[in-house]
Amino acid sequence: MANYYATTRSNYFRVKDSAAFEAWCADNSLEHWTDTKDGDTYHAISTDTGDSGGWPSQRYEEDDDGAGDYVDINFDAELADFLDPRDVAVLLEVGNEKLRYLVGVAVAIHPDGRTHHLNIGSIYEEARKAFKDDAIQITDAMY
Repeated sequence: MANYYATTRSNYFRVKDSAAFEAWCADNSLEHWTDTKDGDTYHAISTDTGDSGGWPSQRYEEDDDGAGDYVDINFDAELADFLDPRDVAVLLEVGNEKLRYLVGVAVAIHPDGRTHHLNIGSIYEEARKAFKDDAIQITDAMY
């Protein structure tokens, strides 16, 4: 069985509270870096910590007794809560499972929680619409 390996990164965006955002990054094992432009601090994130499965969907949380478990999270919604109202975060992810298939996704996250997703897998439907030829065959790039 093969594992899925992803490479991720975001654009640079501003946040409302840098200290709280950096703590959230640490809680989610995210790499984090900053850049300063025109007096504002911009943040970027990545999950590239060596064995990445992409953007987090779970987080390990301990209870009061010191025991813990993984809990599902809404990563996009949590990130939206940090965003400065002037910026949109764009998260990119490319990955593969031993080249059996390739994944390429992007999500734009608005500070109010709205999201817009793109997936490179949509090329098949887009090609069918663009070429409108029933005789042509388009196979999937996998296995």
